[in-house]
Amino acid sequence: MRTPTRTVVLACVLSAVLLLSGCDGHRTRHPDTTRLGDDAGTGGELFLLPAAAPGPDPFTDSTARTAAPPSPAPRTPPSADRASAAGGPRSLSGGTPGLYGGTEATGSCDIGRQVGHLTRDPARGRAFAQVVGISPAALPDHVRALTPVVLRADTRVTGHGFRAGRITRYQSVLQAGTAVLVDDRGLPRVRCACGNPLGPPAASRGTPVTGGTPWPGYRPGRVIAVTPAPQPVAGFTIIDVTTRTWIERRTGHDVRHDRALPPPAPVTDPPGPSRPAPSPPQTPLPPETEPDPDPGGASPGDTRAEVGLPDAETPLPSSGGTAPLPDPPAEPEDPAGPGEAGPDAVPDHPDPPDGAGLIPDD
Repeated sequence: MRTPTRTVVLACVLSAVLLLSGCDGHRTRHPDTTRLGDDAGTGGELFLLPAAAPGPDPFTDSTARTAAPPSPAPRTPPSADRASAAGGPRSLSGGTPGLYGGTEATGSCDIGRQVGHLTRDPARGRAFAQVVGISPAALPDHVRALTPVVLRADTRVTGHGFRAGRITRYQSVLQAGTAVLVDDRGLPRVRCACGNPLGPPAASRGTPVTGGTPWPGYRPGRVIAVTPAPQPVAGFTIIDVTTRTWIERRTGHDVRHDRALPPPAPVTDPPGPSRPAPSPPQTPLPPETEPDPDPGGASPGDTRAEVGLPDAETPLPSSGGTAPLPDPPAEPEDPAGPGEAGPDAVPDHPDPPDGAGLIPDD
């Protein structure tokens, strides 16, 4: 029997249409990913990842120990958000005190399980080592040298996934409260909820399309990007998200040596010909003990306040040692000078103790 030519052509066309439809349907469930080595999503989709979500193409099961609350809505005016978003995320050094949080003597990620997941699956272990740029044999030591912390601001990164035996790469924003592992320069290197290796964000060409799952309080103008500290950090000055106090965490996986710290010392600008010395000295972060008139449901008399992230332009003490106590206020050399500094730079009403790490208003 002969099959008419028209029937054969029609069958081929229908098959091609179904195949293309299946491919498009698959792509809608994933961010704009590329294989490692390609130009990775610099003008494509910006994938939003909530703190506890596994996200696309996970390398491993979750090893996160921290259940973070969602980010509250910030108080920044929409116009300021748009202006900041247009210029890209603002940058903060990985050694900035208060950039990260955690719980004293408790790691935000189970590093032993993370190493076990990667070493038990040779293919995933080789892919992870390829992204990091090390040999597979060095992978356990590499992961144990990282420090478990929690993000205190929505953070832009380059994420790497593993799908069908291939490494994928995509641009992402991680929600504040996400458990990560950082290297000795303070750069996020592993997302604990999925085991995916992380890298610095790629430069964006134009405005990327937002995908993923937005969270309450997400604002593009509040996103930060972490830059490497100028020198390796021996210990990170972080915020205890439970007690709202400062602690020092040594670089590496062992968190048993965490110790309490006094607040970082105030930083003042040297007096100049057109600017008097600040009086009193400015602190790098909003005060922790100033009461809020509306503490968001807190019990009466609760004077705790949210510890915010510092402004990008504010000079800060480096991590890695015990910060000295503040010096007495400096007397102004030229009280009639035209500049303004001091108490006006500190907000009158710090944010309530919601634990999500807001960046203070400029």
